[in-house]
Amino acid sequence: MLNYRGSALGAGAAGPVHGGDRLPWVQQGTSDNHASLQATLWQVHVYGSAGEELRAACARRALPLHVFRFTPAHETAGLRRDALYLLRPDTYVALATDSAGPAALDRYFEDRRVLLNSPAP
Repeated sequence: MLNYRGSALGAGAAGPVHGGDRLPWVQQGTSDNHASLQATLWQVHVYGSAGEELRAACARRALPLHVFRFTPAHETAGLRRDALYLLRPDTYVALATDSAGPAALDRYFEDRRVLLNSPAP
């Protein structure tokens, strides 16, 4: 499997999925978790539930947040319940962390000096 583990744009791990990996594909009904990747932009995936702090952090950064109902198929694919997966515009995992709080997300962008468009105050 092609991955970019160890690159400056990949960080963290949530189970077997590491920053720099391709996001595992999971079919869910008539859709799949890769459908949102058609939009080539930074985005966050959570499989399970996302807390209000994470939702607010994503909104502040105008960062799309996709929350998927966690199923056994997600677990089989290596995705962790309630983990945070930040995806780069090239569809690779930028950050994977079991802690789906905003601190890891903020640290990722600050450490790499990545600036996203923010909504007007």
